[in-house]
Amino acid sequence: MDWAVRRQLLYALGVFLFLACVGGLIWFFVIYAPPTCTDGLQNQGEFGPDCEGPCAKLCSIPRVDPLWARPLLVAEGVYHGVASVKNPLSNARATGLMYSLALYDDDNILIAERRGTIDLYPGETRVVFEPNIIAGSRVPVRAFMKVDGGYWEKSDSVESPILIVSQQLDTENLRLTGVLENVTAEPVNSIIANALLYDADDIVVAASETRFAVIPGRGRQDVSFTWPTAFPRPVVRADISIRVPHDAPTP
Repeated sequence: MDWAVRRQLLYALGVFLFLACVGGLIWFFVIYAPPTCTDGLQNQGEFGPDCEGPCAKLCSIPRVDPLWARPLLVAEGVYHGVASVKNPLSNARATGLMYSLALYDDDNILIAERRGTIDLYPGETRVVFEPNIIAGSRVPVRAFMKVDGGYWEKSDSVESPILIVSQQLDTENLRLTGVLENVTAEPVNSIIANALLYDADDIVVAASETRFAVIPGRGRQDVSFTWPTAFPRPVVRADISIRVPHDAPTP
């Protein structure tokens, strides 16, 4: 091969390498997108597209079964629908879980149904409270709750910034009082407090809910629950549970 041919080949090779470098740079800086947890692909050690591995989203949705659900008489023809739900996972949280809470009479005929959404912290047991369901002349004897859907992601357990400092049950006056304390330096907004009253068989016989717009940092808040009619069975125990938003400050 003479020198002229070799020179042409070297020139062509140089042009090719130059264009390859330019194309590679264009691809890397303009076209190439690094793997993410929202690209719809299983491309960075995930267990499925955009789930688990380095991604927070869970690949499969766990089943959530209510621990119990009950209709509770408030006044003639009016009932609260109350249920308790537990997150079966201690290392994941759920947002936007959809639920339906239905009341049935003794003939298993639907009286009323309420729907809504809830969130669950890792391992959390929380109260679902649907107040003042009108039953009219019909008598609910059973409640059924179904939970499904939602977005599940890996998460560590979180301590509540609101502690129950004290509580006192006055069965004679149908009243439960307590004191809540924000143990953080930041205000906590949108607090939900639920009260559950139990009989000697550990069955819920009454429930109530109240809400607070804000408890200031290091502040305390009195809480009070009352009931308009006598409890259907003697109450031997009372629980107050607190619910705060996911973005609340942590201790």
